[in-house]
Amino acid sequence: MWIRPEPDASKQWIGYLWSGESAKLVTGRPVYGPGCMTWYAVEPVGFVCVDGLRATLDPNDAGFVVTKKYAADLSSAWPHQYGEAKKLKRLYTVEGSPLLLPNLPNSVHDQRTELRRGSTVAYLSELRVGEQHYLIASDLSYVPKESVTPFPHYEFKGLDLGGDVKLPLAFFRGSDRPKLKKDGDVFSENGEKFARLSHVALSGKSETVGAEKFLETAEGSWVRAKDAVVPVASERPPWGTAEPKGRATWLEVSVNGGWLIAYENTTPVFTTLISPGRGGAAKPGEDPIEEARTPLGVFPISGKFATATMEAPGNLVHAAVPWTQNFSGPHAMHTAYWHDDWGNPKSGGCINLSPLDGKKLFAWTEPALPEGWHGVRWMPWRGPATTMVIHR
Repeated sequence: MWIRPEPDASKQWIGYLWSGESAKLVTGRPVYGPGCMTWYAVEPVGFVCVDGLRATLDPNDAGFVVTKKYAADLSSAWPHQYGEAKKLKRLYTVEGSPLLLPNLPNSVHDQRTELRRGSTVAYLSELRVGEQHYLIASDLSYVPKESVTPFPHYEFKGLDLGGDVKLPLAFFRGSDRPKLKKDGDVFSENGEKFARLSHVALSGKSETVGAEKFLETAEGSWVRAKDAVVPVASERPPWGTAEPKGRATWLEVSVNGGWLIAYENTTPVFTTLISPGRGGAAKPGEDPIEEARTPLGVFPISGKFATATMEAPGNLVHAAVPWTQNFSGPHAMHTAYWHDDWGNPKSGGCINLSPLDGKKLFAWTEPALPEGWHGVRWMPWRGPATTMVIHR
């Protein structure tokens, strides 16, 4: 349900509400304008068309009651349950189903009725009808349970910086990595390992033997530089010496490094592993979408969506992707609930985050998502947006 800046359906949307969700009214008095019989002002800004079909003021409305029951749980890093699909066709009605759905508008349902193998499904609960087991998908459709393999919860998360946790530090991606000891100019394995996706503080000291570089950890062991992901903080924010406004939030992403640092002005406050495009960094003259590359440059976060269904080339669909933040055309920073390969190229060009990191950064970045809203578009007249700096 679109939120407009004025009570006029021709105006560009500034946010939206989703099935089963609600927003606070400013006064509760109707306003009249083009494209709708009754508009209502919502907090903190904007107007919604209340037509009795797509939106209502009645908390006991049958459509609202059932969609609220199956709404996304936005208090969780996993707003739905998720699984990988075999080839399947979703159904909007099933004869004999005890699930009573009132006459809901078609916009409630995802119109992509057929899903190819490898697509993902977001679902809310299970239902048995006769001998058939179904999943109730996030769009209130029926999906055969045997056609979906649930994903586990991947719980990797980054690090808040401050106090004893500070840069330089190293993450370990891909596989466990050996700890090394130093004896003169010789580095050898000591029999211990750094676990995959773990981290260790670095002393800042390094040594090079031949063509190989080694990094000393704060605990006195050593690690091969090629085995470590080392986020390197910039000394200057993207606005240079200009006086920033507000919290002055920005994000730095290294595509080749597979890392992200979040800053408030010049202070790094958070760091983590990300998964960029499978094709690496975008190249001039190439289509980054076709090549699965991540765009380079300086971008504002232009829109934030608590969940958003995405369709990749080849009709591969990812349902209800949480904590989506657009920065360049269709490219976004978002949770990837379907993998746990942080730090390595994995995406179709977007910046993948773990569910826990996705939720954290979604709450931290600007603009803030107003209470009750499901999506918000950056409006410069309402304040700054978090800046993203993406480089190789």
